[in-house]
Amino acid sequence: MILQTFLIGLVALIGYSEYFLTGASMIFRPIALAPLVGIVMGDIPGAIKVGAAMELAYLGVVEVGISTPQDMVSASVLGTTFALTTGKGISAALTFGLPLSMLILIIQNVMYIFVAPLYVTKMDEYAKNGEDHKLSMIAFWGGTAVNFLPSVIFIMLAFYFGSGFSKQLINMVPQFVQDGLVVASGLLPAFGFALLIQQMLRKDIVPYMILGFVLTAYLKIPIIGIALLGLVIVMILYYNETKLKKQLELFGGGIEDDDEHF
Repeated sequence: MILQTFLIGLVALIGYSEYFLTGASMIFRPIALAPLVGIVMGDIPGAIKVGAAMELAYLGVVEVGISTPQDMVSASVLGTTFALTTGKGISAALTFGLPLSMLILIIQNVMYIFVAPLYVTKMDEYAKNGEDHKLSMIAFWGGTAVNFLPSVIFIMLAFYFGSGFSKQLINMVPQFVQDGLVVASGLLPAFGFALLIQQMLRKDIVPYMILGFVLTAYLKIPIIGIALLGLVIVMILYYNETKLKKQLELFGGGIEDDDEHF
């Protein structure tokens, strides 16, 4: 159990590496972290199914500007853990993972407000004295320890003490809220897709969206077939655009030659 708890903490740390090591790799998403949890729990197929369902539910959860959604790492790790241990799937993942992720978000904000300024002050001192090595070390390790280690420790404790510890926290959430989370699991995927489409919706893209819907809903073409068809369309558009650019360059060059001739 102790080894498993340590490995769960390592999975959480891998998820948080999105913010201090790997960059925008999307490794903190449920679709990436759930299989790692499945390896630790010994149920990879079940974890992949839960991760895919959670990814759909959290598809619209993105950090835009100053908006701060729930902590995705804890929601992914703990949600998958409790979904596998309770056998209730996505319902347990949302019921347990979502409130706990909000609690961890509060912990992170407390660290940002009260603890982070302490090492930031030390960073200013190192910068003033030109001690760049110390500045880099405290910026990386200090920021990592202050911002993410408390979250990793909390995730490990929640896993170690199991559903009993988590249920005590969940009991603080009204029952109607928990029921609403279960119902929302069926609505969140559509909401997430709507948010994404709103960002990318353009007049020249709408026909392809309608085409994809028709192929899926009426012609019953599998997703792989539609993806291959989309690849063909992209290749045709790319080659036609490249050919058009070459023709325009030749035509433009001819105009320049005529101007020089006159």
